[in-house]
Amino acid sequence: MPIYDQAYKPWEGAFVTKPGTWWVIARTGVRTVWQKWLILLLIFSSFPFAVRAVQIYLNSRIGGDSQFESIAKQLEIHGGFFEGFLKGQGFMLVLVLVIAGAGLIARDRESRALSLYFSRPVEFRDYVGGKFLILAFYAGLITLVPALLLFVIQLFLTGDASFFREFYWIPFSILGAFAVSVAVLGGMMLAVSAAAGSRSAAVVFFAVLWFPEIIRNILSRIPAAGYFSVGANLRQILSVFFGTERPYDFSTAGAAGALAVYLGISLAVLRLRIRPTEVIR
Repeated sequence: MPIYDQAYKPWEGAFVTKPGTWWVIARTGVRTVWQKWLILLLIFSSFPFAVRAVQIYLNSRIGGDSQFESIAKQLEIHGGFFEGFLKGQGFMLVLVLVIAGAGLIARDRESRALSLYFSRPVEFRDYVGGKFLILAFYAGLITLVPALLLFVIQLFLTGDASFFREFYWIPFSILGAFAVSVAVLGGMMLAVSAAAGSRSAAVVFFAVLWFPEIIRNILSRIPAAGYFSVGANLRQILSVFFGTERPYDFSTAGAAGALAVYLGISLAVLRLRIRPTEVIR
């Protein structure tokens, strides 16, 4: 049969997206972001962990001594202890997110590297998920990991199962508080990085965080003003995770709704500024 009589048969297979592209982006980004200033910041952020570890040690040694009963009460380990540690790491968390995340997307936009990403089997969720994991990794080094280590240290120094029976829920609260904090703050950092330049992203991020907080302090007599502050809403939610007294008068459900709105706005900005483009050769 002559070759010109052969009909063209189109390929009937299915395109399969290569799995794990988000992991490649995250792994590469973690190595790239690792630099001197970030290392120094991580070392400096370990000091509060050391102080809390000493507090746990002292509590285990004098907790049963009636002579130091008043001191033992001040060193008591409970849910508020871990909540206080996470709150104390809040400013360091913001600094780490700024150093690690200010240029994550901004540099890709400035160098026009997005077309290189999306000319490969990379989708929007892969790209944003990989960038977010970079922030979550470094955020976990100063919040999640040390908080869980403090819980483990307390278990070892207690010497019995009484503490675990009473506070078994604390690791889950730590994980929940970490997830909410990093989801909101990390999402905002990525959105700012996508919307602003690499040099101005840090300034914009601090303005988005601190300006509403200033307004909340000015309007402190109006409880609903706290909904505009990301930090106030996060602190309100943390009190729910650890079963402590709410720091503000507005409702925790409203705080959760406000954080969901902030996260939704961040995702909308990312969708608007990061548009996967198919490159046809």
